[in-house]
Amino acid sequence: MLVSHYAPKILIALFGGLFILAGVLTFGKPLYFDRIYAFILIFTAVICRKNINVLGVVVILVLQYVIEETAWSISELDYRQAVKSIFYFLTIVVYWRIKYDPFSKVLLATLLVALGSEFYWIANNQKAPEIYWHVGLCASSLFIRHLLFNRVLYTEEYFPKKAVSINLDWFVFRFCAINMVLQLLMVSEFSVRSVFGYKHITLIYYSFPYIVQIMATLQIWVIFHESYKLLIPKLLRA
Repeated sequence: MLVSHYAPKILIALFGGLFILAGVLTFGKPLYFDRIYAFILIFTAVICRKNINVLGVVVILVLQYVIEETAWSISELDYRQAVKSIFYFLTIVVYWRIKYDPFSKVLLATLLVALGSEFYWIANNQKAPEIYWHVGLCASSLFIRHLLFNRVLYTEEYFPKKAVSINLDWFVFRFCAINMVLQLLMVSEFSVRSVFGYKHITLIYYSFPYIVQIMATLQIWVIFHESYKLLIPKLLRA
């Protein structure tokens, strides 16, 4: 009885701590961290494959990872203006289709600030920073919120009576909201610095990579904790 009571907590603390340590040790090494993050998502999907609700959330997060990795690869292409146009067009589509979400206003604000800055740079023949990438990340987060909000409905179509909302849905849902605000701050700081000439305002710019990795590390912990909190007791009983 003591083993079945304390073992889940010990395992969650042990492995969760290891994942957080991995996140800390990879600060400044986003490529390594991305691989760890992808591995944890895939590992969780495999282990929790019989829990359709956990699996659904993890699949959505894997989809977000694939979308953002693909978008990054596209952003590295030489056709800069075409890439920029695609990013802004898709952002407008995402906003228009998901206007019901209150945080769509954050995406709209990010888009308007970015487009206003782009027009300013064009009018003044200035080289534009690649802020469209941050606009794309903001749109990606809103899209993931949409999928999470409707996950139970989508799941019920294929797995009737098995779909329920779980804590993991709402944790990731809130993480996406925080990320959207962060992208808005990043784009706004670029505009203030470049358009209005306040060159010394770089707080978000320099802290951005660390904030993002801290958030992602916390998300790893939440994914692990919430998933295995549901899974480990069943394994021990078996």
